[in-house]
Amino acid sequence: MRICAVIPAFNNETTISKVVEKTRREIDHVVVVDDGSTDETARLARDAGAHVIRVSKNRGKGNALRISFKYALVNNFDATITLDSDLQHDPSEIPKFIEHHATNRSKIVIGARLHGRGKMPRIRYANNIIGTYTFSWLIGQPVEDSQCGFRLYDREVMENIHVLNDGFEAEADILLRAGKRGYKMGFVPIKTIYFSNHEHRSYYRPIKDTFRISIIFLMNLFWKDR
Repeated sequence: MRICAVIPAFNNETTISKVVEKTRREIDHVVVVDDGSTDETARLARDAGAHVIRVSKNRGKGNALRISFKYALVNNFDATITLDSDLQHDPSEIPKFIEHHATNRSKIVIGARLHGRGKMPRIRYANNIIGTYTFSWLIGQPVEDSQCGFRLYDREVMENIHVLNDGFEAEADILLRAGKRGYKMGFVPIKTIYFSNHEHRSYYRPIKDTFRISIIFLMNLFWKDR
């Protein structure tokens, strides 16, 4: 199989080199979607060996996923692995996703962090627990972690589930619509990594983005397909 790794990034100059270097130890082709950064993110990613796609204005993670899916399809990749640019995902765990996909033929493989809940910020953990139950109920199959962005997307999903949202809510929307269409999902346990220092930036906004994810859930509850 041909698999590429995709790292959406926005002003992550302090971590992007290390993320790319560690990812390239597991996957040859690494793509960084630089989402309108105003620092040295793009240059450092390129110097570390990534193929960089630059977006002129910050649009959000969903837009970065839309761009990366198109890139993967045009370049004939069979699957894409997405991970964050702030070191909250450990690239050394990438083989877990590839092995699970090869063995179980799941169309989406998602990192499950809830076994390490002690390291997760309380509001993030509470939102994720609620999400796991509501998502599982809506799509009719168990969901172990509804918000983790460390994922493998099979080519079939990238071809048929179009990214409709620009922000973090896009990941929830993809999961819900893929599940409602019957695509098999798998989960692999991963480390729960959070940092308290300013060098590791996360742009997830717990209140605002959780609200937007809730809207996505309601849309998928009342609309058959989009």
